[in-house]
Amino acid sequence: MKKYLFTMTLALGIICITGCSKDGWEVQTTAETRGGVEIYDGERRVTFNLSILPYDMEYKGHILQFSSCELYQEKSDVNYSYTPYIVAKVKIDGIDDETLHWFDEDLYVYGKISNDKNQLNSKELSKICEIDNGGYRYYVFSQSLFVSNDYRYDFSESAFNVSFLILQGKDYRALQYVYDGYSSSNVKDLKDIGEEIWYEIKQKQLESAKPKI
Repeated sequence: MKKYLFTMTLALGIICITGCSKDGWEVQTTAETRGGVEIYDGERRVTFNLSILPYDMEYKGHILQFSSCELYQEKSDVNYSYTPYIVAKVKIDGIDDETLHWFDEDLYVYGKISNDKNQLNSKELSKICEIDNGGYRYYVFSQSLFVSNDYRYDFSESAFNVSFLILQGKDYRALQYVYDGYSSSNVKDLKDIGEEIWYEIKQKQLESAKPKI
């Protein structure tokens, strides 16, 4: 197994780009793989822009597959409003508990959505829960229960993305995996994710809404 995925750039045609960063001039390299993945090699991180999943993410020699990322929605029967949910699925089967613990410590994960009808432009959604089920970890993003946003229109034709920024230790640059997706005219209802996962999401939401004593 290759120790770090960004070594792939050595076997690719590389284009050098010089840009101005916060700390001065920084040289970056850009390459494109056969799968259409754009790789930006910077001083402090290597960014993988993904348009197709699954894709293997690396953490200190371990592989966690970024398996899927989908947009769901819920429709309220009370005020007929819509709530978006982005669900990113990562394969953790075969990863030991200690590695998963440190992976959590070194991980920063974000979800965003844009939808013209609901006047959302790269709106950051809260990570409301993580669910381990069947050898996968589900990262679920939505609006916080403490924020009242009633979206009048459905979330068809939405652009959305999820970014996993994984620190690799002081001797290595961080690896960032960014998936960009787009919803068609038909967005799945959250219940379509499966009864067991849907139930766990609802339970996590209820728990987070309880007052802290």
